[in-house]
Amino acid sequence: MTRLRARTVALLVVLLLAGTGAALLWNATHAPSPPAVAFPAPAAEAQARIEHHMAADKAFRDDLLFLLVATLRDRCEPAQAGVLARMANRASLPVLAAVSTVTTQDASLDRPIYQYIQHRADATGCGQPLRLPAGDGGSVEVDIEQYARTFPDSYFDPQRSSVPRDFGGRPLPERAGNACNSVVYSVLPLGGGDWRCSTLRSNARARVRALCEDEMQRQHGHLRGELDAAVGHAMQDPIVQAVAALPAECR
Repeated sequence: MTRLRARTVALLVVLLLAGTGAALLWNATHAPSPPAVAFPAPAAEAQARIEHHMAADKAFRDDLLFLLVATLRDRCEPAQAGVLARMANRASLPVLAAVSTVTTQDASLDRPIYQYIQHRADATGCGQPLRLPAGDGGSVEVDIEQYARTFPDSYFDPQRSSVPRDFGGRPLPERAGNACNSVVYSVLPLGGGDWRCSTLRSNARARVRALCEDEMQRQHGHLRGELDAAVGHAMQDPIVQAVAALPAECR
């Protein structure tokens, strides 16, 4: 990995961890409005290549959109700084995978991609939608708060309007703080376009999460903290049963 690429990956990781360290200080001391001077945009030629990738590659667009929403929302909702990144980690989402693929093919876009994210986030007011290039010369418009409410499903379906059914109406910060989601999504990941498999997996996630929460309460008397080996061992059989109950094509 080149020095430039290593630095850029580190900067993108900072975006994902914006709820800690210096980002917390920024959010605590600044009003949730665009900076007086926005972060400079990348060169026009580099921006055109980035937007070409967004229009042609949905996975790249999903990555960029997530990074944009996370960066913007951390400024506009400082009390929830870092929550989207935590939930993305809980749900084992492939954040940065598509970005890494593009920058591996074209290392000259490393720095411009970071600039593009920061510039667009700085230039967008709280409550304003984000509009990004999509295929066939069109665009996609995303409501930031709707994206957060429906996350993590919205990572793959940015205009989704319904909250994931397996969460039972729990708010995003509670979902991100729930250690059981780490195991739930590792064995029952978000499905593809097949609505039947998505529904079955969603129902199975709800059952496994409830069993995991019951086990944590039984062993520790609370749902705080991360999973330990004892809880993980007790969850092995329920997980095997939940996965086995799914049709083969949905596993």
